[in-house]
Amino acid sequence: MADNNKQSKWSDFFFYALPVVSPGLTVLCTTQIGGTEGAGKILLIVCAAISAMLAPLLSLVAQRRYRQVEGIKFEAAMSAVIDHMGTLTSGPDDSLAILRQIHDRLITTLAKDVSSRARAAFYSLDEEGRLKREVVYGGANPPERFDEKDEQALLNAIMQGEPVYIDDNRDTKGNLKINLGDDYQSALVAPAYAGSVAQGVLIIDAPKAKELSKVRKSYVLVFAHMIGTATALGRRAAAE
Repeated sequence: MADNNKQSKWSDFFFYALPVVSPGLTVLCTTQIGGTEGAGKILLIVCAAISAMLAPLLSLVAQRRYRQVEGIKFEAAMSAVIDHMGTLTSGPDDSLAILRQIHDRLITTLAKDVSSRARAAFYSLDEEGRLKREVVYGGANPPERFDEKDEQALLNAIMQGEPVYIDDNRDTKGNLKINLGDDYQSALVAPAYAGSVAQGVLIIDAPKAKELSKVRKSYVLVFAHMIGTATALGRRAAAE
């Protein structure tokens, strides 16, 4: 076990240190080439070429390693959600608790993925057609229910059936203006549906303007529809 730990430490050292050291090695090798002849000169040229390639190569490997780790985390989160949704179909007594776990896992996974500083909340539509806060992520403290003006604006967004991007809450040009508190400047509002039936709205915000503008619409809709479907399943299970 000690040998494995030692190998791991050396592996991590070379992985993170070589991209920093390699530019210096390249410069050192190239400065020595002029004063060297024969096999030594060829060796220095080869060393310079290899060291020049190390930084971009290891950067690419690092990106792939990061994507692989994030992919594993995403698959684990989605696997748990699907298991919970399967449980809801059997009408368990604790269906509302399971539904809350699904909501929490989905908005947490999405918020973490779109921005390290993003917050998120899901509001469901109650029997009277009003929005009620169900779950929050990221330290946000939005109201349990919005005032009439904001609620109507969100209901209009839900009826549109498409995500609404708010690049800057300070300048919406008369369009939807919403966040989860603390004057966060950018936001993303996505309707949550189960089939053709609206279930609520997903709200994500971030501190800086346009921080969420590059989030793919299709990606957000996947989460929004999963939340909507889970909400419908949970309600049906609770009513049985």
